Amino acid sequence: MAQAFTATANSNATIGYALYGSSSWSKGSSNGACQGAYQKTSASGSRVGVMLFSGAGTALKGKIIRNIVFSITSSKAGSGSTSKVLTFRKGTQQTFPTGGNGSAMVGDVLGTLTGKFYGNTTTFTLNASSNTAFFSALAAYLKAGNSLLVLYNGETSTSSGYSANYARVTSITMTVTYEAATVWYRTGGQWVRCAVYYRLNGAWVQVAPYYRSGGAWIQV
Repeated sequence: MAQAFTATANSNATIGYALYGSSSWSKGSSNGACQGAYQKTSASGSRVGVMLFSGAGTALKGKIIRNIVFSITSSKAGSGSTSKVLTFRKGTQQTFPTGGNGSAMVGDVLGTLTGKFYGNTTTFTLNASSNTAFFSALAAYLKAGNSLLVLYNGETSTSSGYSANYARVTSITMTVTYEAATVWYRTGGQWVRCAVYYRLNGAWVQVAPYYRSGGAWIQV
């Protein structure tokens, strides 16, 4: 049975940014998660945005993810006349940063989303038929137990303006539709679908079942 997990990054403990070469973190929705550069001509001045979706790692680990929806609110920062590309990356750690340079948070690229991202709220859907490459990479990342996403594109700017894809995300909500891995068994002439649990320290713990095929373990 499909279930939904929702989390929003918009607080001092869940959203913020730092320059790539700086350990000074600006936090909260008024600062937002920024990407790109403003009046910074060197790579160290490109901004690194961080968004923590609290509880995602626990709720989605080992699950079968069917659909991901982002609702992204952006302030009027950077260009308002052209489309921009947000570049989403893995986080190298899964807790909100309290120090360390912005560069220390930047992991591999997961995917991109294109939109205005200027004084508006936009919704994006990721699944097997829409934004498919991003969906595949992000679903695997969340299924592995991760909760933190990074915005970073490495852009620099002129000494008096913004880079082309400069953006400030002030709030972002992620809604994930998922299913627990299940198995089927035969009873009374019918196939019945069920989740799999095991007993640990007096409590039942749900698990993802696997089977062995061709020398590899495959999740059911």
